[in-house]
Amino acid sequence: MPNPPFLPISYKDAEKLLRPLDPVIGYFSALFPLLGYDLGRIDDDITPKQYFIGALLSSSVILLLSVLGMGGLMLAARPEMLTDSNIAVIIVFSAVLALSFFTYTMLIPRWKAQRRSAMIERDLLFAVRHMTVQTNAGVPLFASLVSISEERGELSYGMVSKEFKRIIKEVEGGKDIAQALDDSAARTPSKYYERIMWQLANASRTGVPVNEALNELIDYLAEEQRIALRNYGAQLSPLALLYLLTTIVGPTLGIIFLMVISTLVELPVTSLLFVALLLIIAVAQIFFLGLIGSRRPTLAI
Repeated sequence: MPNPPFLPISYKDAEKLLRPLDPVIGYFSALFPLLGYDLGRIDDDITPKQYFIGALLSSSVILLLSVLGMGGLMLAARPEMLTDSNIAVIIVFSAVLALSFFTYTMLIPRWKAQRRSAMIERDLLFAVRHMTVQTNAGVPLFASLVSISEERGELSYGMVSKEFKRIIKEVEGGKDIAQALDDSAARTPSKYYERIMWQLANASRTGVPVNEALNELIDYLAEEQRIALRNYGAQLSPLALLYLLTTIVGPTLGIIFLMVISTLVELPVTSLLFVALLLIIAVAQIFFLGLIGSRRPTLAI
């Protein structure tokens, strides 16, 4: 996995740099128990502790750059605006920005695992249908896996083909095909792929005809994708309402309330506060657009 932005050193160097703080870092990194699981699902060799340190250092750099950048610009443009209240706003905004970036960085492994799962599920149904046609014609399971793993330009099965290539290499290296299928299911972040691989592995161990298991799996996978499509449609309405409340109604009412309160009591309402509010709204809009896009199912029906 590449380094987070604003982290000029490698994960291992960052771990060496903060080695004196190992007990504290170990305590806080334990607050993210699923981080190691997510890193393993995207085939990453970075330890959870190393990733936590990288996210912490990059967020600290963003905090420092934000405070120095906004303070320097204000000092160069209008030094009289560098009051205690404005300095407090700069520090609070920079802290929120750094915390948001840290949260975003810690969620990247899970998002990458979900993206890999979506890429696999996009072509999984077609790949299983391909396998079913071949096994019904008497082609052995291993030969069917080889056929699916071959790259044919636009006719390839994407991440499914790549994962099958890995299975083939393991089998050719001496591993039992049932064990290779089990290992592939364990490292792949897709419950549908896991179930299919486990069914194939069990069929291979027990000697049950593979095509019988595949016919049942095709019906199951197609029905699950139809259910996912209906669930996505049901989620759009509340997400759209929450988007309007967070990015339009909430900020508008907040500004009106702030202006009314400022006429009754003395509040440090400056232009910097409105700029910070605008940036927060922009970040919220990007977040909601990403959330809606992440909920969209990948279908191959």
